[in-house]
Amino acid sequence: MNEQSSLLMYAIRGPVVLKYAAQLTFIQAGLFLLPAGVALYYAEFTLALRFATVTVLLGVATLPFIRLPAAAQIQTNEALVVTVIAFLLAASAMVYPFMGANMAVLDAVFESISGITTTGLSTLVDLQEKPRSFLFARSWMQWYGGLGFVVLAIALLTGKQPGNRRLLAQEFEPQDVTVSIHQHARQVTLVYALLTMLTVLLLLLSGVDGFTSLVHALSAVSTGGFSTFDDSLSGFGAWRIQLLLSCSGLLGAVSLPWYYRICQRGFGESLSTLEFFAMLLLILSVTLPLTLILSCTAEIDYLTSAGQALLLAISAQTTTGFSSLPVAELDPLVKGILLMSMAVGGAVGSTAGGLKVFRFLILLKLMQYTIRHTAVSSHAVFEPKLSGKTIHSEEITHILTLLGWFMALVFFSWLPFIAMDYHPLDALFEVLSATSTVGLSTGITRMELQTPLKLILCFDMLAGRLEIIALLVCIYPKTWFGRRLQES
Repeated sequence: MNEQSSLLMYAIRGPVVLKYAAQLTFIQAGLFLLPAGVALYYAEFTLALRFATVTVLLGVATLPFIRLPAAAQIQTNEALVVTVIAFLLAASAMVYPFMGANMAVLDAVFESISGITTTGLSTLVDLQEKPRSFLFARSWMQWYGGLGFVVLAIALLTGKQPGNRRLLAQEFEPQDVTVSIHQHARQVTLVYALLTMLTVLLLLLSGVDGFTSLVHALSAVSTGGFSTFDDSLSGFGAWRIQLLLSCSGLLGAVSLPWYYRICQRGFGESLSTLEFFAMLLLILSVTLPLTLILSCTAEIDYLTSAGQALLLAISAQTTTGFSSLPVAELDPLVKGILLMSMAVGGAVGSTAGGLKVFRFLILLKLMQYTIRHTAVSSHAVFEPKLSGKTIHSEEITHILTLLGWFMALVFFSWLPFIAMDYHPLDALFEVLSATSTVGLSTGITRMELQTPLKLILCFDMLAGRLEIIALLVCIYPKTWFGRRLQES
């Protein structure tokens, strides 16, 4: 990096980071009140006290910093650091209540990170024996972790703050936002809540009890995948309920701002519309080969194979992670196909993980552009476009950089599993499931898993939810040390 570029770099400002991190953490304190109420309702007083204790501690610790003056502008590195701090504090705060459900510290950390990142990997068994407030808290974490603290903070807090737009960009990439950021956040939150309530209602009408309906609705719409059953979707038995929850995950994997735009303008032509139909096409393209493979290898009839293949395809593509079949027992070819779906993931601006369908489409367009460019005159101006919009070089650079870091993270996380004699395909599946925040497991994730490997999966889940770049910014020395921007 040349000297001129270095002069334009600024380290983060402590008061700015503290102000916004405290604001998001204060929202988290309020969110803990709901599981505390559930614990009281079910007379689980020990857990209720733990939830209440965390609420008070977070509230008291953040109040002094909330009163700090808002900055005229917030830097990108400050916004990323604030987001990372918010997620780390959210995961850390839930460890103490989770330990009240007879969990070891590391397992409580793992469960908490899996919840806040909407991954759904779990080391637990005998879930039906766990306290109900604990089961609710896991899914509740996935729900507000899927929407994002920034969106909730902007939607719930009053007053205009100049940093809100930059902060919101870390959670969503809104297209053509013509309303205020405050209004945009409230619209997204409203859509999210309505999808959740719709899922609860449909489950109740299908004969599922109220608690199970609520917990699974929170997990489905957030594409989190936590269940109250050890065997996930199979615990429901009825295929129609399994499909209902899978479709709820599909609704959550669609760009949330897109729903509001549909109400205002109809489907129209937009990148979100293109992403939606591309995602449906990807699900269909995975369902067909899975149906053939399952019918040949799983000793089940063709119709049942088609139903199970559809559920698996939706679960992997949307990164919801609900499982209708034991993944460990699936044919290696099925696991390989699911790997590709998990890596692509859902739509930009949704609760889903993965690289995102939009970026996958850009990569396909660049491949087409490279081939077509060989037939174009050297003097011709020929730019790659997607849905009528030019793909700019900065966007291409960002996507290729993100793809490179994603592949590097998966590869170097996979190597320790291989070193400890885990099956290469199963280990790759587990690591990619964590990094794409999916939650489907080959059985490697369990209480007996070695501590270093649990920590690797925890890092992968955080990196996947925060899209790696944010964590790299946090460990970059010049983020913390150097010249700081002076407010005029």
